[in-house]
Amino acid sequence: MAGQCGAGDTTLTVGVGEPWRANPSQTLPVQAGLQGGHHVDVSLRVQGAFDPDSVNVQMRLLDGGLVRGRHDTADWFFLIDAQTPACDYPRARLVLEDGAGGLLPRDDVYLVADRPLTLDVRVSSALGAVQVVETVVLITDAEE
Repeated sequence: MAGQCGAGDTTLTVGVGEPWRANPSQTLPVQAGLQGGHHVDVSLRVQGAFDPDSVNVQMRLLDGGLVRGRHDTADWFFLIDAQTPACDYPRARLVLEDGAGGLLPRDDVYLVADRPLTLDVRVSSALGAVQVVETVVLITDAEE
């Protein structure tokens, strides 16, 4: 029997946008925030046995041993896409960090751009947990 997020083994896929779109290039554009920081947005899709109504999300953008971005949300919900079927978490924001817990200064964005970083994503609900670890590349706009 299929649940709200589909049937079978639970899978987690990182994409972009709302609605969710696959991101085969694994590139994420860096955006300037209104409070002086920078961030990247990712969207998540869960398919399979998963409860979309009370979800914990933890994401880390890693540069070797340094945390360069994070996103933590507890007891949230995923949007149900009944046509697929899947459950989506659109546009989760990872604020870029300096490796010591502060905002990454604008002049240092080049330190994390145009090279491979590790994106570690974990989601959990009452029906279990799933994790995906991917290599991504942050790209910047030349005019920023």
